[in-house]
Amino acid sequence: MKYFILLILLISLSTVQAAIVCPDEHFPVKAHPRNAYSRQDGTQVRATNVKEQCRPYRKLTTPIPKFYASKPVEWPIPNEKFKEWTQGEEIELRQILGKLPKTLTHIGEIKFHRSNEKSPNPALSNSENKIIVIYDSISTHDKIRVIAHELAHFLWDSMNIDERDEYFKFAQWEKSKDKKTISLVRKDILIPDSFIGPHEDFSNNVELFLFQKQSLSKLPELTQYLEKIIQ
Repeated sequence: MKYFILLILLISLSTVQAAIVCPDEHFPVKAHPRNAYSRQDGTQVRATNVKEQCRPYRKLTTPIPKFYASKPVEWPIPNEKFKEWTQGEEIELRQILGKLPKTLTHIGEIKFHRSNEKSPNPALSNSENKIIVIYDSISTHDKIRVIAHELAHFLWDSMNIDERDEYFKFAQWEKSKDKKTISLVRKDILIPDSFIGPHEDFSNNVELFLFQKQSLSKLPELTQYLEKIIQ
């Protein structure tokens, strides 16, 4: 995305009331669409629909990477083909998980699928089922940053209303008076696709915090917030 755009986004009504009753240690997430968009490097990210569901509150559980050569269940791209992982690829991903903060990686089973399709995307993910699909184009990206970014999406989708409100405060997202829309008012926007929504802004800022922390020097409160949650 090479131009500046301010996108006002609808927030799921789950931020104001729960549409479903969840069991203990779970919180509700209302069904909502996630729009397609282009990242700063030209990566195209497809649209998806997040189903209404109950999600468990986070618990730190040792990561268990699982590697699959098949298409993920209910994957939204019906004709996409998948292939076997090489031993080297599996080893490299295990090493990456060992280098990233536990807040991102200690989520139990993580399903890695290896696409056989050519795509500008280095990776796509589905946080509902903790799935990350890897494409050949990841070879032209910093792999650890790609994985960190996708895992940050998982973290965002596991956060409850209060935790998200805390992020809104420090990242300077403002809700409208009726609490149905939200806008990014922060002046220092380092990656333009942060305007797509808080979920992308959060993943971008986690990525910057881990690998380009100096770029957040003008955002001390946001940096302190990320220091607190990313451990």
